[in-house]
Amino acid sequence: MGKKRKIGVFGGSFDPPHLGHICVAQFVADKRQLDQVLFVVANVQWQKAAEKEMLEPSHRLAMVELAVEESEIFCASSLEIERGGDSVTLETLETLHAIDPKARYELIIGVDNATTLSTWRRSEELEKYAEIIVVGRPGFQFEDVEKEFDFVMLDGPRIDTSSAEIRSAVKMERDIDHLVPKSVADYIHREGLYR
Repeated sequence: MGKKRKIGVFGGSFDPPHLGHICVAQFVADKRQLDQVLFVVANVQWQKAAEKEMLEPSHRLAMVELAVEESEIFCASSLEIERGGDSVTLETLETLHAIDPKARYELIIGVDNATTLSTWRRSEELEKYAEIIVVGRPGFQFEDVEKEFDFVMLDGPRIDTSSAEIRSAVKMERDIDHLVPKSVADYIHREGLYR
């Protein structure tokens, strides 16, 4: 019997993907000895949908594909886009289990999400399908996470970069080359995004 593949599931709107995402994924992959990290691009983030307009999924997926193309273990996933409708993490984990039931899945979330995980749809079932890895973020404390989940806490690189900050910088015609992979910056400029 070969050992089970360990797959990290890193979901988000990735609007746009930035170097913080890459650093966190690499840190967790190293610490948890993951065989693969799936960057799962959300179709509609229903909890954020009312707050802001997201770029259409095809652009966000294209940028994630560019952001991860240099890595041997990172992979862009269009699973939630193909399913359509609201992106529900539990449904994504169910689908991944159906595709590869022998793999071990590790859901990678920021400590900010770990403070409100019980508000996610069917959150009480998440731990049936994946171990939940919580990574530190600037401005959030590990003590604030919800206690009903058996989280694995990893205090890694706390990179103070946000997609909102990058969108704003593009709008103001400021340089973003230090915030996103060069291929992503080129794509944003070429497609005229976030203007």
